Order: sequence, then structure tokens, then C-alpha cells
Amino acid sequence: MTARTLVSRLRALVLPLLALAVLVQGLAAPLTAAAQTAQPTSFVEACAGKSQERGRLRYCDDYFREALGPQADTVLYLRDRITTLRASQEVNAESNYESFLTAVAIVAFLSIATMVLVTSERRISGIAKWSSVASAAAVLVMVAILTLGWLDKYRAEDAAMLELGLLRDQVEVEASHAIATGRGIDEATIRRWTDRLHEIGIRFANNYGAASIVPDLDRFTPQN
Repeated sequence: MTARTLVSRLRALVLPLLALAVLVQGLAAPLTAAAQTAQPTSFVEACAGKSQERGRLRYCDDYFREALGPQADTVLYLRDRITTLRASQEVNAESNYESFLTAVAIVAFLSIATMVLVTSERRISGIAKWSSVASAAAVLVMVAILTLGWLDKYRAEDAAMLELGLLRDQVEVEASHAIATGRGIDEATIRRWTDRLHEIGIRFANNYGAASIVPDLDRFTPQN
């Protein structure tokens, strides 16, 4: 066998192998790219701007929208609804607590004033009537506190606010886990979320209604 014949045979053997290697590499490249594309983006990366703004890790709408597509509508609506309700709870809880503290301060002031007036009665004639007025005013304020139930309303708002925050965390974490595992959001998960939101609403309505004998219709207007 001559050298030229050997080279020809080697060339005939090597060229098909090189062509096959190029073909395999060309087919593998799209598969690798597709696998990389299918890999879900971490919410830490997708929501980096919001996390930096808040100073802690936070989920964002873009993360769920890009990862879930049409299924994101349910998650986004629940997150928005829970966040809106929680903000309303926070504002009303603060308002009720401030009203309670103001009323307590008034009662304390009137009680102290009554004691001062009573002790000064011997030295200042005619001051007894003012002590009676201050004492009666303190009693009226106490009645108002009990009637309007500011403290119990605050407790109802605060408890609901905590529960809503926990529910929002549950929705976000479970949705994120579904994205990471590629399962998607099934109907049972959505029903569990909405059932818990319903339970929180019923519990809050019962606690808030029992806090005062005076109806507070403004609290349950449509915007709330």
C-alpha cells in the first residue's frame, strides 16, 4: 500500500467523521439554548430593583408575569387585593389606636383635675361645682371609649393586618416554588388561597362588629 493510497483512505474516513461531529454540534446547540431559555429566572435577579428600593428581598409583578404568563393574572390580582386591604387595615388601626390614646389622655387629665379641685375646695370657695363637672366629663369620656370600642377595633384591624401579610407571603412563596419546579398554579392552590382570604375577611368582620355597639358603616364601604 502506497503512502498516497493510505492518505486517501484516511481522508475518506476522517472527513465523514468531521462532518458528523459538526452536525451533532449544530443539533446540540439549539437544545442547549432551549434548556437555558426554559430555566426560570430567579426572583432575586428579576426583582433586584424593588428589593434594593425596599431594603429587603421582595417579589415583583414582572417576575410572576414573565414566568407564569396568563396564569400570573390570578397571582397578581390576589397580591394586589391583599396589599390594598392590608394598607387599609394599617391606616384604620393607627386611627383607632390614636383615638383610644387621646381618650385615655383626656380621662387622665380630667381625673387629675378633679383630684386637684377636690383638694383645693377648702381654700377656694365655690370650686366644688367644677370638680363635679370634671368628674362627670371623665365618666362621659370613659363611656365613649367603651361605646365606640376604639381599642377592640384596633385589635381587630391589627390581627387582620397580620393575617393578610402572612397570606401574601404564602401566595408569593408557593407561586415562586411552582415556577421553580415547573408545575404551574393549579386550581386547588388558587382555591386554598381564596378560601383563606375569605376566612380572614369573615373573622375580621365578626371581631370588628363585636368591638362596638355603634355601627361603623363607613368602614365597610366599597373602597375598603
